[in-house]
Amino acid sequence: MKKPSEATKADFNSVPLDRLWSFLTSVKLAVFTLIVLALTSIFGTVVEQNLPLEKYREIYEDWAFAIMDWAGLFDMYHSWWFFALLALFTINLVCCTIDRFPKMLRLVKNPRTKLDDDFAETLPFVERWTIKKNTSGIASCYADAMTSLFAKPLVTQEGDDVHMYAEAGVASRFGVYVTHLSIVVIFLGAIIGNVAGFKGFVNITEMESVSAIAIRGGSRVHELGFSIRCNSFTVEVYPTGQPKAYISDLSLFEGEREVLRKKDLIVNDPLRYKGIWFYQASYGRAGGVVARIEMLAADNSSMEILALPPNQPVPLSGHGFLRAVDYVDDFEGSKYPALQVVLEKEDGSPPVAYWLPEETPVTIRGDGNSRQLSFVDIMPRMYTGLQVARDPGVNVVWVGCILMVLGIIMAFFLSHRRIWIRLSMRADGRLEVIFAGDANRNRLAFEKAFEKIRAGIKEAGK
Repeated sequence: MKKPSEATKADFNSVPLDRLWSFLTSVKLAVFTLIVLALTSIFGTVVEQNLPLEKYREIYEDWAFAIMDWAGLFDMYHSWWFFALLALFTINLVCCTIDRFPKMLRLVKNPRTKLDDDFAETLPFVERWTIKKNTSGIASCYADAMTSLFAKPLVTQEGDDVHMYAEAGVASRFGVYVTHLSIVVIFLGAIIGNVAGFKGFVNITEMESVSAIAIRGGSRVHELGFSIRCNSFTVEVYPTGQPKAYISDLSLFEGEREVLRKKDLIVNDPLRYKGIWFYQASYGRAGGVVARIEMLAADNSSMEILALPPNQPVPLSGHGFLRAVDYVDDFEGSKYPALQVVLEKEDGSPPVAYWLPEETPVTIRGDGNSRQLSFVDIMPRMYTGLQVARDPGVNVVWVGCILMVLGIIMAFFLSHRRIWIRLSMRADGRLEVIFAGDANRNRLAFEKAFEKIRAGIKEAGK
């Protein structure tokens, strides 16, 4: 037995822990963190995130910019305080689950299978009737009827009384905890994506390559581990002149080797490589001009478009490099323009010059094969704007979403329904039947089912 001083000291030390536990398991804490997360998310939607700091300086006064930059409001979803809110809400959910789950588990594992008079008074649905039968004869009939109409009952005997208990939809008791788990998993996936992933933007001029991107408003640079080149960029327009589609022709290189080619990168059809996604986001003029060359197949169908900047080598697969060196508006008096290109072969042999009249295919030979090229036009040199993102937590988030749907279905569309029957022989020789039921939710629907089962049980006892 503890001494009085020891007991008092233990009780004193337990008070702060009890208060902390009460705080962490409080519903008020959950509501508060949800409201704060919602408000900050609205702010993060209104204030565009991850723009270059110069853009924010143009929008806000110096004092407002200083405060918002200090608070991390320009990259809110990666700020320490936003992570702290997510962590607090997660801890709250976990503590609530730890506090309540054991009680629910005891209820499921050790249900009350016997129906006494005091317990019957607490149940919402109770029916009583008497019949001229003996207990042994009617118990098996009622058990078979309950099995066919509801669920197989557990039959126990206490003295002269026979008790039957059956339940269905016990999974609904776990719905709220599956939902709690799903939220934790989603938050975990978001944290993984924010910490281990990145999101950035890059402009790539036609026939130029990049191997790194600026992310999070240009605050740091991320090396891709490979290079990506914009071979050409095309804008399709409506008759009114409004843009209809903008299309990028991209190549990915590991060292000098082309490992992937995406000829038609358009909006909502991204390119994915090594877990990194490239989305067509914007475009613009880069300055200068490029000559567009169409490569034709044997049947004169278009294979791809090459963009040739003035006097810059452009790889031509299987042939070497192609340079645009001259342009005339009136080629040999034909009144049609033409482009002069020089083919520099990879074997070191002397370069060969070709004139490509507009829309007139010319065969270029080299390295045992030939290609047909056709001069299309001279266009302003363009750049393609790509949004680049890597999110290793996205699959975790999807798992959380699936769990959330499952938990919501379990919590709101299922109910834990329980039915008891007690058979007691009265002093007058008649058998008293007490039929009772309960459901943890949607009792209106259960009431109809209860009446149907009651009618079936009565019919089985005739």
